[in-house]
Amino acid sequence: MKSLSKLTLAALVGFAALGTQTSAFALTTQHGTVCKPYGNSNTAGLYSYINGAFNYSGASLGVACPVVRTVAAPASGFSVWVDGTASTGTVSCTLYSYNFNNTYLGSVSFSATGTFDQLLTLPQAQVPTYSSQVVYCYLPANGGVFDVEPVQ
Repeated sequence: MKSLSKLTLAALVGFAALGTQTSAFALTTQHGTVCKPYGNSNTAGLYSYINGAFNYSGASLGVACPVVRTVAAPASGFSVWVDGTASTGTVSCTLYSYNFNNTYLGSVSFSATGTFDQLLTLPQAQVPTYSSQVVYCYLPANGGVFDVEPVQ
């Protein structure tokens, strides 16, 4: 076989592209088990299960959950859904943003009881390209985080 004609080559490339799936965004939902105890990483009482991370310490416990962002924040701002349970108490969660040299850029919070599905949104100016975000939740006894889900 000497060489493929340009038409045949174009057709092969086209068919190969049909098998490739692309999207405008990446799904970056982070399971609650990515959350770590705030402060001492050896804090007893934070348990990871197939449905999330739960505070079984018998007292309130802070956890830090990383946020994975794959695109620049849109003009409407950057939002993160936080899903979990406050069990018998009240949970409070805050989305923090810091730039590349650890300068605080902004934050937004909510408090909830029972099972929650809450949206936190920061304006675009507080989520520049070279910044990182984290969700900090203060969980009551038996409270938990199911997932942290950026809207991208």
